[in-house]
Amino acid sequence: MPTAPSLLIDLAGVARLAGVQRPVPSVWRSRFASTSEPFPRAVDEKASRAQFDAHEVADWLVRTGHGNNPEARADAAASATPPDFSFADPRAVAELEALIALSAQVDDLGALTPSRIEDAGVELDPRDVNLQAEIAAHARRGAPWVEYAARLIDAAYSPSAALALVTQRHAVSLRAAGSAGQLVSDVVALIVDATLALVREGDAVRLDAHDAALSSTLAGNVGDDVSIVLPTDAGSRRIRRQLLVDGHWLAEREEPARRVVAIARVPSQRGDDVAAILRAVDEVSLSLGDSDAAVVIGPARALVDPLAPVDERARADILRSGRVRGIARLSAGLVDSAVREALALWVVGERAGDVPPAERVTAVADLTAIQLTPATRADLVSDLMAGMGSGRDLRAHQFRFASFVRTTSLQARSGSLVASATRKPVLATMDTAELPALLDLAADALRDDITPVEIAPDSHDVPPAALLPELIEARHLRRIQGVRLDPDLVGSEGLIVVTPSELDNPASIGRTRVDQLALAARNPNAQLTRPGDVVFRTSPSAAAWVDVDGSKVVAYPARVLRITANDPGGLVPEVIAADITGAAAGPGAWKRWMLRRVSPQATAPLRRALADIATTREELETRASRLSDYAALIVAGVTSGAVTIIDTSHAADAATTR
Repeated sequence: MPTAPSLLIDLAGVARLAGVQRPVPSVWRSRFASTSEPFPRAVDEKASRAQFDAHEVADWLVRTGHGNNPEARADAAASATPPDFSFADPRAVAELEALIALSAQVDDLGALTPSRIEDAGVELDPRDVNLQAEIAAHARRGAPWVEYAARLIDAAYSPSAALALVTQRHAVSLRAAGSAGQLVSDVVALIVDATLALVREGDAVRLDAHDAALSSTLAGNVGDDVSIVLPTDAGSRRIRRQLLVDGHWLAEREEPARRVVAIARVPSQRGDDVAAILRAVDEVSLSLGDSDAAVVIGPARALVDPLAPVDERARADILRSGRVRGIARLSAGLVDSAVREALALWVVGERAGDVPPAERVTAVADLTAIQLTPATRADLVSDLMAGMGSGRDLRAHQFRFASFVRTTSLQARSGSLVASATRKPVLATMDTAELPALLDLAADALRDDITPVEIAPDSHDVPPAALLPELIEARHLRRIQGVRLDPDLVGSEGLIVVTPSELDNPASIGRTRVDQLALAARNPNAQLTRPGDVVFRTSPSAAAWVDVDGSKVVAYPARVLRITANDPGGLVPEVIAADITGAAAGPGAWKRWMLRRVSPQATAPLRRALADIATTREELETRASRLSDYAALIVAGVTSGAVTIIDTSHAADAATTR
């Protein structure tokens, strides 16, 4: 009788083992079926998936040289499973994790009998806080996966990496985990950065009970002067196993810390709805002491986006505590099992001390279409931490992403909590009483280039900034779709076409044109721009440009915002363009754009001043371009030997000394 294979692998596992795309193993099966080196035959089937002997497959890969992994024999266990094991079974996964953790502490675990393995678990974990129960359960099975645990450690090169591999494969098997699935490394790094910015010497970090990978990464990054506090529920056993193999020391009894920084990942279970997520966040907030802090990561649909009335009231109750000091909406694609799910980050801290409730502010940021690069993470964390400081800290910090809203306004807000985050934050941290003096200083620095505008300190009311959809609904604005142009219509003569890509460099506008008669024949309803129209796009980044002349064709997907002439509502084209450029991007992002407004009497002088500045800027850029060309020609002439530069200053010095 042939021996049953000890490890089985499906075609997806073969692709992982070989380091190739998923369809390649299927091609190997058919292409080499009639050759002298056919792909190994399937030996079983599970859930309609063919299963192969992992050792036969690894031998075939090495022998034939197919794939990109010459170490396939040694790595086979990392992509295969024993016949009686499933990564979708949480109990089996817990037992395998316990075996890996025990293997890291016991020499040659495979040489022990099941009863001795159980004794080793009791000896290592007498209080049963991380693995004793799982080892006992596995011993009652007859300890069938001890050898597999050893092979996984060899394939992953360490017990810690083996546990991470088990976590990953378990998460892949639970694609239905949705929002509770595994976080990608970029957002884990952001949480670590935010936590490290909050902790102080002598603090304790309370790890999340439901995300072992996140908790382990955090534990590995905090310093020796920061203690680790573990949750008390069953989920902490996985965290303790990971910390054990990573070599993190845990005290038998946790001493109370003067201050705790808690990490909370929501939702904790797949299927948790918005109400359950908000209850979990509320429990985190209520568990904090007066000086404690927390970092909460969860779905944007619960933490920042518009909600149903009952959930909106629940979220407002949390905000009313005054402890939510920073809110950031992140992009989608940060959860492996929910690639369309956008996340959000909350920073919870001390109440704003002696600041009157009416004057408290909360930092909000919208990074919906921004990738979490190291620089982005650093700037966002810096913005949020500055937002937790005093008014002086706010004025001293150069903000990149965050803007500030009155906390009372945030608590009462319906709709998105970060709707105002698209507004430029440059002046959001300044006292308006300082602006006249700052304007005078800036004007003095530019008197050689432009005649500054005359200003007079005069406090007066201005219309409040408003969301773009609200302004459209109030008929202060119209949104006009761009024209879907056929490529064969575009040429070098006719009406100027403004394309979305040209909004990055408005100087290039005018190169693309379309014949007016051909446009009228093919697009009879196409509208041309009017002077003062704002041409904008929403992706790949938000950009806008003011057409001061009009009579241009705007190519889809770019669109136009047109201010209503007899009821502008305080809107100014140049201000609209400034608010849009660099704002949140992506489909539907325009619905969250906040546009600033001015008083009616300021509209005309403001537009004239901005036009003068734009003209001066163009002249200076032209001069700078000529200087750059001149410098390049000098370098080219000297390096090619075509010219020699005469050192006139040296010749003059020599004549003076004679």
